[in-house]
Amino acid sequence: MRKIAAVIFDLWDTLIQERPGGNEKVARLRIERIADILTKRGAVHSPEEIRLAYNRTGEFLELAWSKRRDMPVRDQVLFMLNCVDGKLSRRIGREGFGEVQKVYEESLLDNPPLLLPGAKEALGAVRSRGYKMGLISNTGRTPGRVLRVVMDRMDISECFNAMTFSDEILVRKPAEKAFRTTLDRLKILPKAAVHVGDDADKDVLGARKAGMRTIQVLANGEERSEVADFVVGSLAEVPDRLDAL
Repeated sequence: MRKIAAVIFDLWDTLIQERPGGNEKVARLRIERIADILTKRGAVHSPEEIRLAYNRTGEFLELAWSKRRDMPVRDQVLFMLNCVDGKLSRRIGREGFGEVQKVYEESLLDNPPLLLPGAKEALGAVRSRGYKMGLISNTGRTPGRVLRVVMDRMDISECFNAMTFSDEILVRKPAEKAFRTTLDRLKILPKAAVHVGDDADKDVLGARKAGMRTIQVLANGEERSEVADFVVGSLAEVPDRLDAL
């Protein structure tokens, strides 16, 4: 059997987790701040108008995501502003649009996710064993650019030799391209890599179809995979399971 040379981690609900009520709080921050920017630019629209457009954007994103596609944040913002007023982006100009996009992208930094217990220790243990390490993350409204900042602040970015975010490659797990892109960046064949994640479909089945070995971490009541090489209850168990593989 081929020796394992690389370990690739999922991000959300594997290494980090949203704070309780975090999604609603960040949405509120975005909407309030965007309303303020529009007002200052002479394009007054109520927070309720913006909220409706924000929710419509979410519905559009869900449709794209269901097809394993992703959308750059700039396009998300343009769609949202057009939902408010088809001429709004032109009315506020390039500078105003940039201010709105910055708020849309970065509001998560004011209510950041939490590093899951044992994540830093598990990453350190895997790294100390000499594996190449990668990360694959589906994104939402917060792009990979900002998630890198979050990871820097948690002191875990340096663990990874390559990081892939769906808004940057425009496809989402479980699409095979998400895994292949990361493997190519690591210069590793699929059979020599293990993917570690929580989701039975996006992480385990997706990685298996890409030809990788898999470890599922069941820390938050996820559906148990029937095809994972190992299913563990915490990240602390991952290093020993890698040794077994």
